[in-house]
Amino acid sequence: MTEIKTKTINAFSWSLVEGFMGQGVIFIIGLVLARLLTPEDFGLFGILLVFIALSNSLVEGGLGNALIRKKNLDKNDYDTVFLCNVSVGFLIYLIVSLTSPFISIFFKENSLSLLIKISSLAIIFNSFSIIQKTILVKLLDFKKQAMISVVSSVIAGFIAVFMAYNDYGIWSLVFLTLIRQFLISVFLWVFSGWFPNFIFDKESFRELFGYGYKLVLSSLINSIYQNLYTILIGKFFSSTSLGYYSRADGFQKPISSNLALGIRRISFPILSEFQDDNNLLKEKFRKFIRLSFFLSSSILVAFAAMARPIILILIGEKWSESIYYTQLLCIPGILYPLQILNLNILNLKGFSNLNLKLEIIKKLILIPLVLLTIGFSIEILIYGLILFSFIEFFINSYYTKKIISYNISSQLKDLIPYILMSVSYFLLVFTITFFRLNNYEMFTCQLLVSFMFYAFIIKFIRVKELDELVDVLKKYIKK
Repeated sequence: MTEIKTKTINAFSWSLVEGFMGQGVIFIIGLVLARLLTPEDFGLFGILLVFIALSNSLVEGGLGNALIRKKNLDKNDYDTVFLCNVSVGFLIYLIVSLTSPFISIFFKENSLSLLIKISSLAIIFNSFSIIQKTILVKLLDFKKQAMISVVSSVIAGFIAVFMAYNDYGIWSLVFLTLIRQFLISVFLWVFSGWFPNFIFDKESFRELFGYGYKLVLSSLINSIYQNLYTILIGKFFSSTSLGYYSRADGFQKPISSNLALGIRRISFPILSEFQDDNNLLKEKFRKFIRLSFFLSSSILVAFAAMARPIILILIGEKWSESIYYTQLLCIPGILYPLQILNLNILNLKGFSNLNLKLEIIKKLILIPLVLLTIGFSIEILIYGLILFSFIEFFINSYYTKKIISYNISSQLKDLIPYILMSVSYFLLVFTITFFRLNNYEMFTCQLLVSFMFYAFIIKFIRVKELDELVDVLKKYIKK
């Protein structure tokens, strides 16, 4: 195994550990909270998360990617970006706090104003640790990030469950977010080994901002898109309906977003090493495409097929309306890591302006889809989201062809084996839901069929990405 391949697999493994264990703890805590709280609580909390996500997209922006991409960094670069992040963090918090009464009026929820003011403190906590996180990403040191994420999630989770059990309601969700972000920031300061000298370099700012501001805008536009449906459902439907949607999104999003995050973190610094050689860049990119789609399709298709028994067993019958939403949302979730990868090519080749233009174009396409579907139902709204995710993939892939001569047909050709495998698996496992079985029997049967299916794949069908993952797991088990 080559040095770069070893480095990639180790970094990706720890990135997955950080994502899935850190978010996995939050996911488990979320299941416990779902049994203690109401769909309305989760609906209101979903609205709060929208404003935290939009704010963080402005605070984090593209300056971190600018630092990762820049080859000759000095201390002034880090200090300059740190001061920018913290300043923007406080400014955004002030704006969100001042506008919180109007947000409360918009959603017709009187309690939102105070909830937004308190929960948005997470924006400030995050702004203090972005540089520390960026340094660890640049070094591909995801082991520290994994441990920090897991420990912070466990501590925050226990406190949130304690609050929910003692009838604190939605505040248990708010403090889950606040405490977790605060602890992550503190641990990053302690273990990153970097502390600011509070130096602002105008030349460094001009250079980094010249590349990064377009990514800030595209990140904001993408964040608005990611949270648009939460805003629309919160506005045009009830908080309870939003709670069902948020809980469904909460099942698939940790999987798709953490896979995308892991792929983005690993692919950007590694592909950056080949940015001057399009042939090598294309070959490495193809491997990332195949690996990311294999992982996202395998996990999310399995979850969609087994959604009914999983949801009913874990959080109860009161959340049954979330089942179909979850299955539908898994489709754009599968494509999300591919969107991130295709956009990474634009960013590392220096086309941040094209990235911004693409985000604007795609969201202009989204507007009529939203207008056509918002008047019907949440299901129809999600159908529009699925259609848009395919449109988005085709648009992103078109420009990948322009840059490294890897067109959409070539990408689909590389992905066909995994598409066929996923469709076959879904039809086989989902069919079991039509049998007259209770939830535990259904889940057990689906799990057994899943094991047999992948055992057959491993034994008789050579899937390169699966073979490599199995080899890595065997080595870790031996250790």
